[in-house]
Formats: sequence, C-alpha cells, structure tokens
Amino acid sequence: MVNGTAPAWTRNLYRRMPFGRKHFFGQDDATQAADYYIMNPVPQKHASQWRPIFYRGDHPKYTTTSVAVGRAFRTGFWNSFQLQMGDGVHEILANQKRASKRKSHARLQKWRRFWGRPEKPPKEPLEDDVPVQGFVTLFKAWRPRFVTRTVKWQLGGHEYRWTGTRRFMTGPFRKWKGVSHDFKLVDDHDNIIATFQKDRWVSYKSSEKVGAPPNKTRSFVGRLRRYPAPGATPSANEVIESIRSSPPDGSKFHKKLVKQLNIQGPHSGDLTEEAIALTCWIVVEGEHRLRYKIFDLLEEIGETIGG
Repeated sequence: MVNGTAPAWTRNLYRRMPFGRKHFFGQDDATQAADYYIMNPVPQKHASQWRPIFYRGDHPKYTTTSVAVGRAFRTGFWNSFQLQMGDGVHEILANQKRASKRKSHARLQKWRRFWGRPEKPPKEPLEDDVPVQGFVTLFKAWRPRFVTRTVKWQLGGHEYRWTGTRRFMTGPFRKWKGVSHDFKLVDDHDNIIATFQKDRWVSYKSSEKVGAPPNKTRSFVGRLRRYPAPGATPSANEVIESIRSSPPDGSKFHKKLVKQLNIQGPHSGDLTEEAIALTCWIVVEGEHRLRYKIFDLLEEIGETIGG
C-alpha cells in the first residue's frame, strides 16, 4: 500500500528465457495467461541490435490473440530510448515481413540469373505493403544524468519518472543508499502511481517449472503495482485525444519512425498502462545489464585482441 491506498492492479514480472530474451507480466497462478509479453531476439551487446517487441497478451507463438503494441530502441549505455506504441505496431511489423520476403526473393532471382538459371516463382505469393490503420505514436524515455537510476518519459501531456526507492527495505537497510533494487513511478505532481518490488536474488534462483506451453518455465523477477493517482486520473480516451491534439515532435525521433506515425487510428488498450509496463521492464532490464556492462566490454576487448 502507498499512503494507505491499495493498488488498482498487481502484475508479476517473470523471466521466461535467460539473457533478457523473453519476459512477461502475469499472475501468481501459472495457469492464467500473461497480460503482456516482451520478446527480444538480440538483448545484449550493441544498442543497434536491441529491438524488443511488446505484446498485449501471452506468448504470440501459442496465443493467436496476442498483438504487438510496442517497440523500443535505445542508445549506448541505456541512456535514451525511443518507444513506438499503439495497435498499429503489429501492422508495421507485418509490412516489414512482407518487404523482407520480397527482397529475399529478388536476391534469389539475381543469383539464379548470375548462374544462368531460369527464374523461379516464389513458394508463397508476395504481398505489397498494407496501409497502417491502427494507432501509432512515439515518445521518448531518457536518463537526466549519465550516472543515475532515474528514467523520465512523457505521454499524453504528463511527465513520469522511474526512480529508486527504499520503501521495501526492512530494518537498518532502509537507511542505506545504493542497496535497493526497487523502483517507484512518480507523475508530474509527485504522486506515486506505480511501484516495482524486485527480487534481488532472482539471478541465483532456479526457475519454476510449469510444465506446459506457452511458458514451460519462469523465474520471478519482481512485482509491479499500479496505484490510482489522487484526483482525476486521465482516462484511456483522454490520453489518446491529448496525443492527437499535441502530436510528437518529429525532430526528436528517427525519420523512419516518424513516417510510421498514425495518431488518428484506433487503439483498443490502455496506452498509459501499457507504457508503464514497457518502461518498467526497460528500467529493470537496463539496470541489470549496466551492472554487467564492464564484463561485456572486457569480453569484447579480449575477443578483438585475440583476433
């Protein structure tokens, strides 16, 4: 509880695969479907390879109703992030797959012509890109200083910041700085609207074996709690309308992402709730990776020197 207020909802963050490849937000009951799922094929090493996809729903391989509603891009040392969110994200990803198939087929035909072979029709019909109909917006998250746990982000005319907290520490440790792994989310009126209580020993515990898809094993990372803000909380529709009235500044984002904006499209979920879940995972994952960054650098230097 925060100031005597019970959380509006609680979701647990679980690690599905090591090295940050798969995480999901779900409940204590392993038989219940996950609420949000994050897939990140190349989670480590270079920022240019970091491309997590945020799904509304459980594992997309086993759950046909799961929809990609978010993507994230970052700079080196986890200092700045560009986030693309909305129901139109899955349409953008589908267009990218269509373009990839067309390029792959054209490349294959080029090599066949080079070797004097006749062209071969594609195994599946090649599709053209489909105009994106769903809502797509952009917002940034950033660290105000180079060495800080705080991560700020703006959405719908409001500024939020994830920052460290010692409220979950007990005994004499509550007064110590630098020992807490927990976070709190504060709005622009300094109201706590979410907390994340992390299990700091998750890296040293064995995973829980559920035994059935979509998540055969899982490791508890921490618990995310959302609290109602004092006063009137902006509704999901009000946040969307605020974004439409004040579109994102295209000069602050990558040109390709700006071209994919579609703030007039429909969005079926709660954009603020989805942004809280995605930024929470980014903050937790970023802090975990930065702790091991020096080891990654030494490993890369050793590989370079060793040829």
